[in-house]
Amino acid sequence: MFTVSAKAWLTTYFINFYFIWGIFLPFWGIWLTGKGVTTEQVGILFSIGLVLRFISSLTLLPQVSTGSSTLKLIRSLAFIALLCFASLLYLKGYVWLAALTLLLNFLMGPLIPLGDIVGSRLVQQISLDYGRVRLWGSVSFIVGSTTVGWLIVDFGLQAILFLIVIAAFIMWLLSLANLNPHLVDHREKNNLKKQSLLLLLKKPEVILFLLIVGSIQGSHGAYYAFSTIYWDSIGLSGNVIAWLWAIAVFAEVLLLRFNQRLFSRWSIKQMLLLSLLGGIVRWCVVAMTDNIYLLAAAQTLHALTFALTHLAAIRYISQQQSSQLVAYQSLYSGVALGLLMAVFTYIAGVSYEVLQGDLFLLSALLLTPVFLFLKLWKVNN
Repeated sequence: MFTVSAKAWLTTYFINFYFIWGIFLPFWGIWLTGKGVTTEQVGILFSIGLVLRFISSLTLLPQVSTGSSTLKLIRSLAFIALLCFASLLYLKGYVWLAALTLLLNFLMGPLIPLGDIVGSRLVQQISLDYGRVRLWGSVSFIVGSTTVGWLIVDFGLQAILFLIVIAAFIMWLLSLANLNPHLVDHREKNNLKKQSLLLLLKKPEVILFLLIVGSIQGSHGAYYAFSTIYWDSIGLSGNVIAWLWAIAVFAEVLLLRFNQRLFSRWSIKQMLLLSLLGGIVRWCVVAMTDNIYLLAAAQTLHALTFALTHLAAIRYISQQQSSQLVAYQSLYSGVALGLLMAVFTYIAGVSYEVLQGDLFLLSALLLTPVFLFLKLWKVNN
């Protein structure tokens, strides 16, 4: 093994993972359809995949009690994911495509919170500026989605898998490095951690929190699974589609960079209300136009629908007792970003063939109960 600085390791980890995510998230569905998978099957695979991310987050993350075990799990997941992607270069047929797609969702689900866990430890150990390191992940997402959009124009859909395999190999290789300084191990009792999840789920304010942020984030299910397919069906080129995704993430980066200046005096409920309104406007515009300029404008609202929602959730989690932080993070990652996202994606999958672009109107409609959830939610600001 080789040694790199802990900050450089985390930066390159985020760069590599989000480069893959920037290809996998927007383009995996259209790659599957290019292999003969129907759009309804894509929706079902995506929704089951999200459930598997939920399961893997709530089963694998609680087993990580030390810094060394965190890195070992990252290396293992990265290696198996590399094998799965590489296998798809040779394996054919719906059964293999479906099985490996689902397995990849199970493997990649915990990789985002695992990076956050490493970042949290480094904040304590070396006073790491986590936000500035995490920004490179969002930038890499843009680079990944934009690059594959260009390559699709020249080389076809096979460019999607080849680029992911190369990036997955680099991510696994860099995951083998030793960190300097190494992560300090702090052991926790896993039984207490597991018990706290059940106790938290009995609190109405926690349920409402998960419903609010899970619904707003879940409304992206149709976008993640079908926006590329839909935009391709109405004649937008792969390059244009890639730029639309890039615009969304660029807006996210800007909000993350200046969030303290913009929202430090806002309450959590005010932030989520703005996110909710942004989501309704965004999905209505996406449903009603094929004008690339209007679509580009709507994509800037990703800063509200995703980034601001995430920041509000993290602010709420950070207000909890230190002994409950891992439990709240696990529920947020597993239930809000996993299970509820799966429900919304399943609804999108079974509706897309009938609704086509009107599917995004359904996404907006499904957000309307969140107004009531916000009114009922009691939270200290």
